[in-house]
Amino acid sequence: MNNQIIGDCILAPMAGITGYPFRKIALKYGASFCFTEMVSAIGYVKNDKTTLELTYSGSYTANTGIQIFGSDPYIMGLAAKKAVQSGFKAIDINFGCPAKKVIKTGAGSAALKDLDNFKAIIAEVKNNIGNDNLLTIKLRSGFDESSKNYLESCKIAENEGVDSIFFHPRTRAQMFSGKADHSLTALLKKNISVPVYATGDIFDIYLANDIKESTAADGIMFARGAIGKPWIFQDFINFSKLHFQLNKLTDADNLNSIENLNYEDRLHKLDNLDKLIELFEEMLAFYEEKRAANLIKPHLYNFLTGFDNAKIFRLEVNNARNYCDIMNVFNNIKNI
Repeated sequence: MNNQIIGDCILAPMAGITGYPFRKIALKYGASFCFTEMVSAIGYVKNDKTTLELTYSGSYTANTGIQIFGSDPYIMGLAAKKAVQSGFKAIDINFGCPAKKVIKTGAGSAALKDLDNFKAIIAEVKNNIGNDNLLTIKLRSGFDESSKNYLESCKIAENEGVDSIFFHPRTRAQMFSGKADHSLTALLKKNISVPVYATGDIFDIYLANDIKESTAADGIMFARGAIGKPWIFQDFINFSKLHFQLNKLTDADNLNSIENLNYEDRLHKLDNLDKLIELFEEMLAFYEEKRAANLIKPHLYNFLTGFDNAKIFRLEVNNARNYCDIMNVFNNIKNI
């Protein structure tokens, strides 16, 4: 199946972050596609209430994929079948999660230690969703430094009919330390024929553009870089268009004019603050007040990066407990 269904500017699945409200706002402000946070295959099959909440997509199912995790090929297949019956057109298999509670079950990046089961999971999921739906995988470069088997695992995935690969060039052992090595992304792109999307340490649109060009990746999957900046997708689209247009010109002044843009500065963030308030309002509509107040916090923490007195503002965020507290923080930021 063609990967055009997901486009080239995607919101990554992130536990505790990519609930329905954030996905809705990301899609509104430029994301071509998004994925649910990771969903337990067995919990989904058993209709666990908490698990089902993660899959809610309102009227955005056409632009939303479900990411499932588990180690039992049969259960993964059942979950995938249920997902397509529920209207999802894209199923992503999580082969990248480094969390201990996931690893100890043999799921997530633990699957990279057992490529026979890795292959069996893909085959079972593929068999249950057919050729009319998109099958993607998200994975890391290997389990640890001594077992970087991403070329082998991705070749298996390609042979089993995976349509696209979201590649995070870190090992499980690295967790989120060190730096994502996107030279591996470029090497992967050269060695397989299915679309490859770059993800990992892409915190701004300038880096996203550089990585996309240097790796020849088919698209960018924004993860932590989108937290607190749900407009990063539209910024990236606009920047990419301008970059392309300027690079067709020969006048040095025009070529250099792109350097005068700064999508990361405080004024640009403040211009987009209403979008973060809109996200909070969507959270309030979907969750109860206390939970919404807690879920907006990581977005505010990230938003405040680069501001004077960010430490003081983050303390205010940390102490916020309800709607009024959070709105006081927003109002104080507006008055900077």
